[in-house]
Amino acid sequence: MAENLQLLKRRINTAKNISQISRAMEMISAAKIKKAQIAVENHRPYSQKVTELTGRLMRQVNPETFSHPYLQAPLTSKKLLIAFAPDKGLCGSLITNMYKSVVNINLKEYEVVTVGKRMELIGSRLQADVVASFSFGTNLPDHNKVYELTQLINDLYQNKQISGVDLAFTQFESLFSQKAVVKKLLPLQYIPETEEKSLDYTFEPNAPLLFSQILPLYVEVMLYNAIIQSYTSEQAARMIAMQNAKNNAIDIADYLTLSYNKLRQERITNEILDLANNQ
Repeated sequence: MAENLQLLKRRINTAKNISQISRAMEMISAAKIKKAQIAVENHRPYSQKVTELTGRLMRQVNPETFSHPYLQAPLTSKKLLIAFAPDKGLCGSLITNMYKSVVNINLKEYEVVTVGKRMELIGSRLQADVVASFSFGTNLPDHNKVYELTQLINDLYQNKQISGVDLAFTQFESLFSQKAVVKKLLPLQYIPETEEKSLDYTFEPNAPLLFSQILPLYVEVMLYNAIIQSYTSEQAARMIAMQNAKNNAIDIADYLTLSYNKLRQERITNEILDLANNQ
């Protein structure tokens, strides 16, 4: 019985330690997600304006006379998939959902760029044609990663190795909902008007020149949006996962403490009965 008490005591301490670690990780993710949500909110108006302006300029140019690599895909069967996932786990079902979304893609049609160590493992497991890998990082990403990805896209387009670019990332919907999505980035398709009533605009010096200059900016905006959406989703999923782990560890510790007290009380009662019988 003494061994059982010691075993229960060790298990109680283990459960309490797990709850403390989980609580600390929950608080870290909660602090990070606040910064990430601010970044998402600050980026949204800029992203909307760039997307809106790109759509307006696209409707002003003549597709028969205007050409750009982002609009006219090279005649090749390969496309590029840029897939985002965290560097670390302990974030619930987020990585599993990303794995399922990538599995549903015919990876034979793609050259793959992985962003995040977990996505690199997924690509290796699925035997994908991985042409480049980047770490995702544990802090709020800056634009340096966007520039690296943009340079890679431009190099592949110039060498006519890809006919399009798709993004696979986790879209942040709320603290309790993150959705794995695959969206087409290039070649650029017609962007519908966001306003109910179309207005006439005069572009100086001319629409084609402005359109060719804003297209790289549009790609950068979409890439950065995928990055911060993935980062925010990671922190939200980890915060909820650690919250659940903390609560489960507390419940286990309470149950084991109750069992420990019952067993200890039983031991004391038996010792009292033994003393009474010996007298």
